[in-house]
Parts: sequence; structure tokens; C-alpha cells
Amino acid sequence: MQTFEKYARSFQIQCDSTILDFSFKNAEYFICEGSKPLLTPGGAIFSHSSARLIFLILTDLQLFVPCNQQQLSSPLLYSYMKDILSAGEDPVICDWKSITGPDLFVQIKTTGKSARQPFGPEETLFAFSFVSLSGLTEAVNQFASRVMGEISLEENESHPFPALLKHFYLSLSVEQKTAVQALCSAHQAGMTMPLLLVAGEINPVEYVKGLLSLRIKQKEQFSEILEQVTGVQAWLDCWSHKPHYNNQLTDTISDGEGDTVEFKSTLRWDIRAGKTNPAIERACLKTISAFLNSSGGTLLIGVRDDGSIEGIETDKFANEDKFLLHLWTLIRTCLGRDFTPYIRTRLEKAEDKTVCMVTCRPADRPVFLRQPGFSEELFIRVGPSSNALDISEALTYIENHYKWPANQHTLTASTKANNVEER
Repeated sequence: MQTFEKYARSFQIQCDSTILDFSFKNAEYFICEGSKPLLTPGGAIFSHSSARLIFLILTDLQLFVPCNQQQLSSPLLYSYMKDILSAGEDPVICDWKSITGPDLFVQIKTTGKSARQPFGPEETLFAFSFVSLSGLTEAVNQFASRVMGEISLEENESHPFPALLKHFYLSLSVEQKTAVQALCSAHQAGMTMPLLLVAGEINPVEYVKGLLSLRIKQKEQFSEILEQVTGVQAWLDCWSHKPHYNNQLTDTISDGEGDTVEFKSTLRWDIRAGKTNPAIERACLKTISAFLNSSGGTLLIGVRDDGSIEGIETDKFANEDKFLLHLWTLIRTCLGRDFTPYIRTRLEKAEDKTVCMVTCRPADRPVFLRQPGFSEELFIRVGPSSNALDISEALTYIENHYKWPANQHTLTASTKANNVEER
């Protein structure tokens, strides 16, 4: 199995950069050397429908290959993608445990501590390292919060973070996997930081500062590593874009509760009784289902009715990832897996506590709350509250609120008539 590191050591393209050019044929741009297409070491043609990508590769070939300074340039990334990953091999999956095992963030998430201390108070860079790692940790938590809603994990005793990383990696495109493997190989920092960069949770400067904070690289290498990472980022920008997430917690709380905003102190913990209570979970699920059935909205878990911060820590989960896993398990089992694309979760810090923001878009069909131990109900937003509808109200609401195809009622009536006749 040829890893990125092995491939990079052997990577070499023999070409005369003075005659490299690009052509356009059959809706694709490709790089040519004289009259012939330029090939990767494995025999693939440097071609794509995106002129931007081909121009990036062409300029990198002219800058780096003649000087034998491939670094993490686009020609190397493209060749590895075509010759190795597109051929069906993925050395990262085969060696997953050895790559994620030394990962500092995996260690901290799963055990609460790391095998090595990234910095100490006696170091001159202590303040810088502390601030940088705090920012990275926040980015890791936001990443975990977002991805938890996009994948399906089972609740068990093991920590969900390693499985979350693997699920997210497997969901990436081949060009994104190429970028992740290149960064893993070049910097030996594990999987978390490369995945954060690919996910758009951190930028290249934050990535490099993270390497310095972890003492993986020295500050004298800052410019060199930044050049490598920006090269990978340029590669990613030619393929896809990921949105950045902004902190809207303060504004949402200051606006107060209303038609599209509701506060809940906890997800499952009954503060008065001092124990978990399914009725508390139902209160959150009612709000989420009502938002889905109405115009959407945001539920803040960990915020009291008066806008002060309670924090999800009161729910007494082992860690934030366990909280998110439990929340998403409730959503999938009580509302239905089909509605998870309409829901997003984020964890935000406020007053040294954690608040979970659950953002809901209006669903395209009715959402029924089916929670064991309770009756099945349909909830909608009525002002600042979530109200259950009785059967006749629910039928009227569904008919008026959702835009069914014009022939659906006719089809349903016809089907019912046929069923009667058959009986």
C-alpha cells in the first residue's frame, strides 16, 4: 500500500517547463508538453473541466517541478489522487488506528488528557500556545457538533469522537481525502487538524499556529509550513467551498424568546427533582418538531427562561460529544431520520458554560413526535409556545400548510375508492 509519504518521495515529472501549455478539447482543459498531453507518474492525463484547477497545476509545475521543490504542490496532489486514491486504494483507512492514536485531540477527547504535554508554563510561548490551543479546541467542538447531525452513530460506552472523525473522513470527496492525507504526511499531527482545515473550521494560519502550539513544528518554520498549507488550501478552493460558522449566541439571547426562538435550561435533567426525566427531553423535542412544522427557529439548550446561562453541563453527560450523541439519538428515534437534514446543532461558550444551539428549517412534510411513553402528537408554533393539535386540527393544518401536488388528493380518494370496492 503506497502512502502519500512514499508517493511524494518518488514523485517526479520529467518535463521542459518552457514548452508546457494548456489546451481545451471535449469540454476539458488539459496540460500538454509540446503536442502531447502531460501525464502523471501513473499515466493519468492532467485534465479537468475547471480551467482554474488546470491553471493552478500549470503554474505550480512551472514554479516547483523545475527546481525539484514539489512541497505539497497541486501537481503532486493531483498525481497522488489519480494514481493512488482514484485507483481504489486508501492507505489511511488501512492504517487508521496508528494515525489517530497519537492525535492530541483524540487523546484529550477520549481520555481527558494527552500522552504528552504540548507546552509548559516555563516556556516563553506559553501564553501564545494556550490561546492558540484554546481556539483550536473550540473549533474541534464546533466541528463535532456540526458533524454529529450529519452522520448516524449508536450510543455506547466508547467515546464517539474517533468514530465521528472516521465517518467524516469517509464522507469526503477524493480530492479532499488527498488534501487530508498530504497534511497528515507532511506534519504528523494526526487527523483532527487536517480535517478541521478541510471542513472550513480553521484557516491555514490557525492550522500552522496549532502546529507550533503542539510543538510539532518550530516557530522558525512558520513561513515554510504556511506556504505548504496555503498550497493545499488553493487546491481545495478549486474543488469546493465549506461555510464558516459565526457566533450568533449573544444576539439570539438578547432578542429573547418568540415565534422562532425558545430557551430550555436542560435537555434531560430535572433541576427540581435532581434526576433525569423523559418529560424534560420531550419539552425540547416538542419545540424542535414545532419549528419544523412551522416557519423554523432556534432552540437554545442551556439557557434559562430569563436569558441567563445554565449550561448543558447541568445535564451531567461525560462530555460534550456524549451530549450531542444523545440529542441526535432522540431526534432520529422520536422525529425520524428523514428530518435530520432540516436540523443543525452547534455548541457555543458563554460565561464559561456551554450552550447548544439547535437550528431548524421548515420541513416539507408534517413531523410527528413519537416518543416512547407518550402519545403521538403534531406540534406547531403559536406565538412563543409549542402547541399540540388534535386530530381534526392536525388534518386541517396539514392540508393548508403543506403544498401537496394538485393530483395527490384525487389520487388518494381514488385509491380509497378502489380499496372499498376490493373489500
